[in-house]
Amino acid sequence: MKKKRKFIRSRIIVKLYFCCVLKDTLYFIFFYKAIVDLFFLFMDNLRSTIATKILSNIPPRVKPIDYLMEALNISRESVYRRIRGDISFTLEEIAKLSVELGFSIDELIIKDMHSRVFFDLHISGTQDPSETFMIIFQQYFQNTFDMSYAKEIESTMILNHIPPAYVIFFNHLFKFTYYRWMHQNQESSLKYCYSDVTLPDKLVYLQQKAMENMKKIRNNTFIFDPNIFLNLIREIQYYYKRRLITDSEFFVLKEELLALIDMVESIAQTGFHGSEARFNLYLSALNIESSSQYIRCDDQVKSQFFVNSLEPVTITNPSLCAIHKKWLDSIRKYATLITQSNEILQVRYFSKQRSHIEEISELSPFITL
Repeated sequence: MKKKRKFIRSRIIVKLYFCCVLKDTLYFIFFYKAIVDLFFLFMDNLRSTIATKILSNIPPRVKPIDYLMEALNISRESVYRRIRGDISFTLEEIAKLSVELGFSIDELIIKDMHSRVFFDLHISGTQDPSETFMIIFQQYFQNTFDMSYAKEIESTMILNHIPPAYVIFFNHLFKFTYYRWMHQNQESSLKYCYSDVTLPDKLVYLQQKAMENMKKIRNNTFIFDPNIFLNLIREIQYYYKRRLITDSEFFVLKEELLALIDMVESIAQTGFHGSEARFNLYLSALNIESSSQYIRCDDQVKSQFFVNSLEPVTITNPSLCAIHKKWLDSIRKYATLITQSNEILQVRYFSKQRSHIEEISELSPFITL
């Protein structure tokens, strides 16, 4: 392919030279042929760019040829012809793969325009809040899958709210996350109760698989807002005081909150969750305005900025991701590492979170700082 492109470039140079020295009819003939060669050179470059982008986004440990055969329902030889650049991927094929593999078609066309950055808003295309939650969590599950099988992984996240990475290990807290989403987004009675919610079977399955993947992810760094647990506690307290959560449900949620604190404290003490997942936990001295995450899986990078605790806006522009990573690293100047260090701070912090949990009762006022 490279030799072919080099040959075409040489022909273009020769023809443009003759355009300069010849006139009239011969001039237009050589000029026309030079333009045709330029077009074919552009198409070759575009085919190569598209094939490289598709192959680089196929998850590790997945055979690219087999994946494309199944995803596009084409033969093995057809896949090889597309990868070699003999023929082009159709627009329909590119669109389908861009959705499944999470890359932007715009980046393929305008890849050399460094002043432009494209954002993936993860728009669901449905008005059903349950389906929207399912799609959002499916994307989160895909993230955990990619990260768990990457050879080299780096993940840094600053948080002002408990992320799915933690609540997926607790069935009722995960159900509460789903309930809060449904209560806020669906057009139903404000008396919509926690007991009215049933998790879809597919969502339960994704939750279990995400739990397995999270235990395999190496090199995680989390920087906590000082009130990260308090935000979740206040939410549960709000629905409980409105009598949308019963006493028995509240008791179970309270027990799982305590178990969540125990789990995070154990991670801080050991640095591990499971046999492989390595964590570095920092406690910020300053409030964190919004949650965001930088992820590097092998040679692929992306940054995510969270509109709320679930919905991210994603960018894959390497330059902007590098700027974001530099900013995240700067936050550590105002944070204290509590993983396997600063035991006194650990004890004080987690004891305070447990006292907050004990305060959420029917008669207590809303918890204040």
